[in-house]
Amino acid sequence: MGSHFVRHLVNSTKLNVVVVDKLTYAGNLSSIRDLIVEKKCMFYLMDISAPQIQHIIRMEQIDAIVNFAAETHVDRSIFYPKAFLETDIMGGFNLVYHSLKEKIKLFLQVSTDEVYGPILEGEADESYPFNPTSPYSASKAAIELLLQSYRKTYGLPLLTVRCCNNFGSMQYPEKLIPMAITRLIEGKPVLLHGEGEEIREWIYVEDCVRRIVDVMLGGTVGLVYNIGSGFRLSNNEVVHDVLDCMGLMINKFTLVRFVPNRPNNDKRYAMRSAWPDYLWNNFLEDLRKTVEWYMANKDWWPEVDISSNFYTKGEYLR
Repeated sequence: MGSHFVRHLVNSTKLNVVVVDKLTYAGNLSSIRDLIVEKKCMFYLMDISAPQIQHIIRMEQIDAIVNFAAETHVDRSIFYPKAFLETDIMGGFNLVYHSLKEKIKLFLQVSTDEVYGPILEGEADESYPFNPTSPYSASKAAIELLLQSYRKTYGLPLLTVRCCNNFGSMQYPEKLIPMAITRLIEGKPVLLHGEGEEIREWIYVEDCVRRIVDVMLGGTVGLVYNIGSGFRLSNNEVVHDVLDCMGLMINKFTLVRFVPNRPNNDKRYAMRSAWPDYLWNNFLEDLRKTVEWYMANKDWWPEVDISSNFYTKGEYLR
């Protein structure tokens, strides 16, 4: 999401863009290397928890911060929750602490629909109560609450967006869609938790970041904006669509492996959004574009055993 957001800003606005990233296992500088080489954005290799963040804000005369930085993979949060607290909560705190010192004009926090927890019926609007069920979603809910307190106590010029599941190019292949595509390319079966019946809301990453930019440039300080699509599929349906796009549906029973479900896996996500306009045809077209990108960029995605990031029963408290 972050790299697509940077590209959208560079291509559609005249804003000066500065990127700070510590490039964890899921980071890949090649996603924006061409922009850095062409001096269309500035890049700093740094943890957002570092005190030097204040120096960068001051030196680059930054007046708006958009915080995409987060550990995001739910399975990894079950294995290694500490990293999620350090980045998602303490990293966010460090950003806002130094942002206030430098009197920035806008702080936009990128959050997730997972803070709402499972929505068994209906849809969650922006006032829906938090009900996080994993260390990841709890860390995102926690930093949201902290930032909201900073808005009320210190006058932080805060905007928040809560986004549904993104997919598209340049996504680390531990997420469902790129995991399915890259494993199939390697001749390996797709891995699905439980019976694959969990329902998620999906949006193409380029559509999502365009809406984030709309909020950044025109949103009302203090408000939260759901960025959803209204388009929801079970994980089974998503994988079947990937198989179909790759011409592999005939082998669907041998190319899908079901693994133990992770604890308390949320059954359904559903948001009420100002942009509920994603259609089946859009999804299939964007999914085909995503498949084509991974097929054409095998040197981009790392050769890793994605199954190692999956929840394994009895081993998730490490």
